[in-house]
Amino acid sequence: MFGRSLALGLAVALILVACGGAAATLAPATQAPATAGPATIQPTAAPTPTAAPTPTVAATPTAAATPTAAATPTAAATPTAATNPGAPSVAIVDNAFQPGNLTIAAGTTVTWTNSGRRDHTVTSNDGTFGNDGTLGSGATYTNTFSTAGTFAYFCALHGAMKGTITVTP
Repeated sequence: MFGRSLALGLAVALILVACGGAAATLAPATQAPATAGPATIQPTAAPTPTAAPTPTVAATPTAAATPTAAATPTAAATPTAATNPGAPSVAIVDNAFQPGNLTIAAGTTVTWTNSGRRDHTVTSNDGTFGNDGTLGSGATYTNTFSTAGTFAYFCALHGAMKGTITVTP
């Protein structure tokens, strides 16, 4: 009887090995009393396989962008003697135009800038050019001379202030 139980146990062990060990687990064999007959092996329930936990990746926090102020557009500067050093210009100072006489080529633009503290005008003798109203301190007036000739001008507020623009072809 013992031999038969041993053979049965070996058979079960071989089956387990053949199945990769995933078969049901067996309870140890018990011997029944000699009068009860052959021993029986009671299989136990196999554990229910559970799914392995799936690893999750946590998001790494990143720094938020810091808002910055947008650049404010500014008006483009009108070319003057200060911003365009090669451009012909006349400074209006208290009681004088500097230079008093300026020679330029036809098609050239001249800029007058009031650098003085008092108001002034740029008024041509023949009425072909001149500013409207008065030029306060820091104000500018421009005129483009298209034709050749000599153009005299003065300050209507200060009659002794005079100048001449000579335009060459």
